[in-house]
Amino acid sequence: MISEKQYRYYQRLHQNRLNLVIHVVGSIMFIAGNILMLIGLINFIDFSQIFIGLTLLFVAIALQAIGHQFEPEQFDGFKGPFDFVKTFYLELFIFFPVFLFSPYFMENWNKK
Repeated sequence: MISEKQYRYYQRLHQNRLNLVIHVVGSIMFIAGNILMLIGLINFIDFSQIFIGLTLLFVAIALQAIGHQFEPEQFDGFKGPFDFVKTFYLELFIFFPVFLFSPYFMENWNKK
């Protein structure tokens, strides 16, 4: 369960409409890239699928970084490589999709 405090913190970091759009696209790309890599591994190490999946992951991560440049409040940063991976997977697989369908997203989207 996501707490009110977590929603409000996430909401503060995602106020800009362009960043919200970038996050929608980036989240879909990140999830699709992971699924494609998994399919590539299941399909007897299909390197083309793994490569395309990895490419989607890297583009999605780059998009997130670009989107956050438009935000008035910046993210504190990562505490190391494990925190980087953990944060991206939690955010793009779980938190952002939940946030997308929450009133917090709409509140930010409707800001002038």
